[in-house]
Amino acid sequence: MSSEAEEINEVILSCLIENARMSSQEIHKRLKSRGINRTPRAVLERISKLEKEGRIAGYTLKPQPKNFEGFVIRLILISFKTSSVFNERVAMFTSYLQNAPFAAFAGRTRGEYDWINIKIFPNTKIANQESDMYRTVFGDIIEKYTAFDVTVVKAPRFIQATNYSIDNFYEFCQKWMK
Repeated sequence: MSSEAEEINEVILSCLIENARMSSQEIHKRLKSRGINRTPRAVLERISKLEKEGRIAGYTLKPQPKNFEGFVIRLILISFKTSSVFNERVAMFTSYLQNAPFAAFAGRTRGEYDWINIKIFPNTKIANQESDMYRTVFGDIIEKYTAFDVTVVKAPRFIQATNYSIDNFYEFCQKWMK
C-alpha cells in the first residue's frame, strides 16, 4: 500500500475515532486540508474497504461519567492460595473472566495480590449475586478477596462491559453454577 493510501486511512480512522458519525463531506475537507483530494464518495468507498479489511470493526460510544449513573463498578483484588489442582482452577477462573459479559478488565498481577478485575453491573443486587457466586465457585483457590465499588469521575474508553442484558447475566451464571 502506498504511503498516500496509508495517510488517507490514518486521516479517516482518526476522524472516525473523534466522531463516529462524521460525514464523508467533513472527512473530505480534512483530507483536502492535508493536500489530499478525494471526493466524499471516494471517502465512503475507503471506509467500506477498511470495514471489510477489519480495520474498522464497529462503532462504539464514548463512555461519559453520566452514562454510569446507577451502575455498580466493582474493582476486585484477589490473592490465591495453593491447592493440588491450582493450575486447572486458575484456568477455569481465567475462562470465567474472559467470558463474563460484565467483566470490563481482568489481569494477573505480581505483588501482594495475584489478580485484579473490574466488573460492571446494572445494580447492587446483581453485583452482590455475582460476587457470592464467584466466591462460591472459586473459594477453594481464593485466599483474600477485596472489593471496592467505584464512583466514576472520568470514564475510561476501554469499558464495553455495560452492553449486556440481565438475561445474559443469568445465563452466564447458570453455566458456572452447574
